[in-house]
Amino acid sequence: MIPTYILRQLMIVSILLAAIFITDHSITHAAGWESAQIPSITDQDASEGQKNSSSTDWYRCWVKVPDSYFSKHERNLFEESVGIHFRDLMGSHEVWVNGVEIGEGSSIIPQEKGNKNGIYRHKVPVGTLEKGLWNELAIRFHNPSGVKGFKGEAPFIMDYFLECIFEGEWEIQRDDGYLPGKALAIQPQRATFETFRESQRVLGRAKQVHGPILSPSESAGRMHANEGLKTGLILHEPTIAQPFHFSFDEQGRLWVTQSRQYPYPAGIRMLSRDKYYRAHYNKIPPAPPHHEPGADRISFHEDTNGDGIFDKHKIFVEGLNMANAALRGHGGVWVMHTPYLLFYPDADNNDIPDGPPEVKLAGFGFEDTHSIANGLTWGPDGWLYGGQGSTCSCRVTRPGIDPPNAPGVYFEGCMVWRYHPDTQAFELFAEGGGQHLRS
Repeated sequence: MIPTYILRQLMIVSILLAAIFITDHSITHAAGWESAQIPSITDQDASEGQKNSSSTDWYRCWVKVPDSYFSKHERNLFEESVGIHFRDLMGSHEVWVNGVEIGEGSSIIPQEKGNKNGIYRHKVPVGTLEKGLWNELAIRFHNPSGVKGFKGEAPFIMDYFLECIFEGEWEIQRDDGYLPGKALAIQPQRATFETFRESQRVLGRAKQVHGPILSPSESAGRMHANEGLKTGLILHEPTIAQPFHFSFDEQGRLWVTQSRQYPYPAGIRMLSRDKYYRAHYNKIPPAPPHHEPGADRISFHEDTNGDGIFDKHKIFVEGLNMANAALRGHGGVWVMHTPYLLFYPDADNNDIPDGPPEVKLAGFGFEDTHSIANGLTWGPDGWLYGGQGSTCSCRVTRPGIDPPNAPGVYFEGCMVWRYHPDTQAFELFAEGGGQHLRS
């Protein structure tokens, strides 16, 4: 016969173990939580009662990410690239990972209709995900129309190479009374995801969700140059943004190509892609001025008093779409506007284009916008040089010179090309190299 005091101790241990088990499951089946399929219903499927009600709901699931999400890399392609992606989310939302709010879409207020047909990409800060645990993804969702769920695709998480689609069973609590929890050691009984595949989900231009931002002077103050060198602040946002290329003209002015549209072209739709971000699009974008206007611009900047700070700013051309380099020369400005090399005439040198651009070259590929034709620079031989990255191909022709059905000059991968502005000759100069041409 077991002594009474031992039975009492065993009962206490059993109660403690049960409490730990329940806690570690984050009361998955607690009152108020319902099972639901994501994506769920659309406008057409919703009842009139749902459309006319206004409510704030919580959605949640758990995901165990691969160990590779925590791999160290010199460019940090893994931890720094993790994001939660949403498309066609109906209503305003907040996104929480392991009890940490990582971003929001619009505001959680009744009158806010949100980004109904848009794309959101919320970066997961390094250190938020837990290795080997079930990480909680919770979404606080206010829908002014009362329609519940994701309108189109299920959300997904991805780093540079691997993704997991959160399609299937989730949990929904139909009120606002929830405090997001931490990662769990034990797998919850439902609403869990752990199947990852090579990243291939179609992407698009999303509303950027920024983290903490330093002032320009504070940011510059944190830069430390090697011995014998120094850094200085000459330009900053919002005057310029996403600068891809710098060049100086004969007057000492700095020309900046602001690739604000990067990395998703305007006016065309991505149909598919592979894990290296090589994509297929629904069409080839036309050249300016018949193009779909984008956010890119070419600007130039001048230091009028010699203090080392550019204080005079002017935009030469804007509304471009995937422009990444600009150079003055030969009576105008040359612009790499993939898939075209453009020339904007400015014969009177008044810094205003004389008219629409001339298309000098066509056929540069843009399968991967991270490695498209780029990096214009003048060579000492009078040729205009440019580069192409590893995950793009080209079949370059000279509009107005080559026959309409000319096969063009084909190349796949890294190379350096050149074009002569007087003879209009185009040729491949060198094979191999890196993604970007640096002058």
